[in-house]
Amino acid sequence: MLRPAALTLLALMAAAPASAQTVGRGDCQPHRNGEVRCAVRVDIPGGNRPYSVFINAARAGNTEARIVADTYISTCGTAGQLVGRSNIANSGTSHVAGFTNERSQAGAVTQGVLGFCVETFLTSCSSNGQAANCQQVLNLGATKIEVR
Repeated sequence: MLRPAALTLLALMAAAPASAQTVGRGDCQPHRNGEVRCAVRVDIPGGNRPYSVFINAARAGNTEARIVADTYISTCGTAGQLVGRSNIANSGTSHVAGFTNERSQAGAVTQGVLGFCVETFLTSCSSNGQAANCQQVLNLGATKIEVR
């Protein structure tokens, strides 16, 4: 028999917002001029549901660094819309942006064919007050982008 506290916990877990569930996860790759591009294609429905974008950063070696993270959303293959700019560390999980997927029926058809893309560009890295190459302060094999 379940106790009232356990029932309350189960009810809270069942009522947790769907946005807390991961809907997409992608890799981070070298980009241009020492920058890093993290991208994921996700299939998400229209409507006013909020989504959050996270970077799970893994440090390369012992070098601590700060990074500017610019996040864009788009129909894949088209120009993106900036939805967030953050300053993050090169280790740990950081919330970098949030967005609501609001689209028309025409947009839903296009996104259904081309997909919905989320990209975060990691730029302007610095370590010990000096400019640093973002590709060298991150373990790219372990650094990921996640949409919840």
